[in-house]
Amino acid sequence: MKASWGFAIGFLMMLPLFYMDCGGPEYPELQKAERAVRYISAKRQLKRSSFAALAGEKTASRFVQWMFSPLGFAEWRIIDQPGEFSREELKMIKKTGVPLIPPGVSIVRDKPDPERGKQAVVKADDAKNMIVVEGYLDSKGPPVRISKWEFQ
Repeated sequence: MKASWGFAIGFLMMLPLFYMDCGGPEYPELQKAERAVRYISAKRQLKRSSFAALAGEKTASRFVQWMFSPLGFAEWRIIDQPGEFSREELKMIKKTGVPLIPPGVSIVRDKPDPERGKQAVVKADDAKNMIVVEGYLDSKGPPVRISKWEFQ
């Protein structure tokens, strides 16, 4: 009986540890950049974008090509710092749920850009119909995060 009470008390003491956050998100700026790519590549957003007007098959590689075209670039590139938008406008954009790109992170296509530091590299895998985003702290090093999701 004493052993079962000891076990129960030990379990109850450990229970809060299961719910504690053991640290912040890994590489939060790269995660925010990835969220911006996920957002624009979501089926709901693509229906509202100029991507929907493209003729032909809508593959992952066509999406990446469109994303970095002048039309696509104009639709998704909102950096979380005043410049094109005032602070108040940025607050309103954030309230709508549109993910903003952190000012210290670049989003680039296909391979790391040696001229930039932190970056999210967007690639397509048409064989698996996937979008791949690799996060780099330094273009000369390996990616510190890799995320993949199905392209709709």
